[in-house]
Amino acid sequence: MFPDEADHSALVDAWLDGAAGLEPAQLVAIFERALSALWRRAEVTLGEVTLTAIVDRVLYTAAETHPVLSTLKLDKAGVCFDEFREAGAQQVDLTEAVHLVLVEFLTVLGHLTDEILSPALHAELAKITPLGPGAMRGNDDGTQGPRS
Repeated sequence: MFPDEADHSALVDAWLDGAAGLEPAQLVAIFERALSALWRRAEVTLGEVTLTAIVDRVLYTAAETHPVLSTLKLDKAGVCFDEFREAGAQQVDLTEAVHLVLVEFLTVLGHLTDEILSPALHAELAKITPLGPGAMRGNDDGTQGPRS
């Protein structure tokens, strides 16, 4: 049995439960780590051009509901969070915006790959915790510096 949108949503809900209580800046940082990890994992299979087109569409669609997501920009290394770090930290519906992007991303990739990538992407997301892979220990707020 393959995952569907409800499975992706339940996974993201559980992941966000693990991030409950984070300050907005911390949630932005963990979202950045999660989306970056998913990007790296999917890029291995899909390639940069295909993945860029998919993520561009996901962000465009998500920004219709959560305009702050329009501050996320794409570049060769993935999604650039520079503007979003400042704008996203001000949003009261930040958790909903993060949920929407992650579920939409997992769902689109699942449909395009007949869910073949879904188990690996779910595993990647599960690795990202407030102090998990990619976290910068020693920063009280859990944020990372800007990407170069």
